[in-house]
Amino acid sequence: MPRQCVLFDFDGVIADTERRNADYLAAALAQHGVTLSAADRLARVGTNDRTALVELLARAPKPVGLEAFMAERRLLGNSYEDGTIQPMPGLVDFVRGLRAAGVKTGLVSSTSARLILAALDHMGMMALFDVILCGDMVERTKPDPTCYQKAMAFLGVAPSDCVVIEDSAVGIRAGRAAGAYVIAYRGAGIPQDTREANAAADTFAECAALLQGG
Repeated sequence: MPRQCVLFDFDGVIADTERRNADYLAAALAQHGVTLSAADRLARVGTNDRTALVELLARAPKPVGLEAFMAERRLLGNSYEDGTIQPMPGLVDFVRGLRAAGVKTGLVSSTSARLILAALDHMGMMALFDVILCGDMVERTKPDPTCYQKAMAFLGVAPSDCVVIEDSAVGIRAGRAAGAYVIAYRGAGIPQDTREANAAADTFAECAALLQGG
């Protein structure tokens, strides 16, 4: 299954941030008497939906504005800049192998550019992607396919020549809607509905085998 381009999601694919992101959010919500349930955590995987956050804040005993809450949330820190972030096992060698074989690589995330760039810089991975497209660079984030379509256009590749590696249902939908072959990466350990993906892998060695047709 040779391809000219592989596009990666960030959260849950490049780095295992989903749990820590939810922990930070839970701590911020707890200050307002709101408990983040397991279902709430799963529903937020792969998204950056302000509407969902407003719905969570509506559970607070006392009214709290979204912008005021976001300011409080930022003061608690984040998994991208707290110095703990690490790439997924086998990821860096996998990306380097793709690039050595002449495959273009890109990163497409719903997370803001400031956080993604800080994380990549900390991990020494800035030079491993030909394009980096973040949530604040598009009007509509995943599951809308625009983000992947823009990345493909920038790289000058057709959707049929692209593989997308995603971990969440919304990301998988975005990749499929953009016309790419989508591999569901399950190495982050958070059980998710990946049935819409074309294939699934638990490691990047398995991703490599899929790309090689093995």
